[in-house]
Amino acid sequence: MILDRDRRLVEALEERIHWRGWESHVLDRPATRRLLARMKIDVLIVDPAAIGSDPWGWLELLATGLPSLAVVVCAGPSTVAERVRALELGVDDWLTKPVHPDEVVAHVESAVRRRRRPQSRVGAAVVRAGELGIRVAEQQVFAGDRSAGLTQREFGVLRVLVEDAGNVVERTAIYWRVWGYTMVAGDRSVDVHVRKIRAKLSRVSPGWKYIHTQHRIGYCFEPEQAAG
Repeated sequence: MILDRDRRLVEALEERIHWRGWESHVLDRPATRRLLARMKIDVLIVDPAAIGSDPWGWLELLATGLPSLAVVVCAGPSTVAERVRALELGVDDWLTKPVHPDEVVAHVESAVRRRRRPQSRVGAAVVRAGELGIRVAEQQVFAGDRSAGLTQREFGVLRVLVEDAGNVVERTAIYWRVWGYTMVAGDRSVDVHVRKIRAKLSRVSPGWKYIHTQHRIGYCFEPEQAAG
């Protein structure tokens, strides 16, 4: 699905998408979450400027309500705060215009590969850790009857850490396994997502600490009950 007012870019994307044998749809306005769910969209390519008065609210609705939907943003000049906010909401990639359509398609292909990656390393239907129940197939994390509300990307980061529970996983390795390509110097995406995951786990399981930081290296998943 494409939502962008740049007609030249949209036409170029459609040409490349159709050449790959994919099906594409172009929106002229933001669709409802229910409509996108009914259409079973894999990836949304979107320029926030085409969303309307509340792009962040709409993106957050998609990230929380459609955790299997990958979102690739193609936007004009932006601030670091805007890009970080988008990552925190669950956006998969942020590309700055002008951007070559081949690059956009490459990022879309990466997002599709990550979404369809076999989920074999954590084989159990529900993984138990501390007070958490991790439902792999549904990409859901619960403590009791309370959902942590992780986005697809946040769940991917947590999943990588759970797969190597007890071991420190380097930031670059987390990025490669979740984002699907090499992390560039200075990219803080992993740290941003870990911070969000910690906050959400703390809300549903305040008596436990799950993710530990190894300074300048990475993170380790090891449930630890708070003292007292």
